[in-house]
Amino acid sequence: MKIEKKSENRLFEKHQKSVVKRWNKTLKYGFFKRAWGGHANDGDEFGIWLKYQNRTELFEILDRLQIELKLIPENYPKAINGKKYGWEEFERFKSEIKEFPEFEQPKHIKIAGILCFCWIANGIINLKFSGQENGNGFEVTETDFENCVLIEKMIADKGLENYVSSDYENSVTNISKKVYPELFD
Repeated sequence: MKIEKKSENRLFEKHQKSVVKRWNKTLKYGFFKRAWGGHANDGDEFGIWLKYQNRTELFEILDRLQIELKLIPENYPKAINGKKYGWEEFERFKSEIKEFPEFEQPKHIKIAGILCFCWIANGIINLKFSGQENGNGFEVTETDFENCVLIEKMIADKGLENYVSSDYENSVTNISKKVYPELFD
C-alpha cells in the first residue's frame, strides 16, 4: 500500500512554502519532518540518520561525534511486560538500546554544544533537532534548522558522510526528493 503525500495545507500549515523549500535545498544530509499531527503525539523536527552495521561502526560514529553511552547497571530495575506503572514510576526506568541492552539510550544530549535528541535503534543513530528556542519539542524554528546544518558540517569534517542514511525517504512525513520532488527545484 502506497502512502499518499501530505496535503499542501498540512505541509505549510506552520511554515511558508518558500521557507520549507529553502530548508530542503540547504540540507545535505538532514531533512525536515512534518508531524503526522492529531493524536500521533509527534512533532515537527529536523533529523539526520546515521547507519551502522555493527557495534564497531556504532562506537566509531559515536566517538567521532563525541557521544558517550552510559552502561546500565546489571541490578538496575527494569519494567515488567504487562505490568502497569504510573508515569513517575515509569520514568525511573532506563531506556536501553535494543541491540545493545547493556547501554542506555542517549536521549537529550549535546553535540559540540548543540542540543539534540539521539535515539539508537535498528542500525540507525537518529539525531533530532527541535524546540531549541522555546523548549517546545513539537515545533521547529530557524535555530533548529541552523543546528542541523552545523551538525551536517561536523559530519563532513569528521568524515562520516558514508554513514549517512537516506532510509528516512521511505516516510511521507520526512520531506525528501523521493516523495516531494517539487519542493527541491
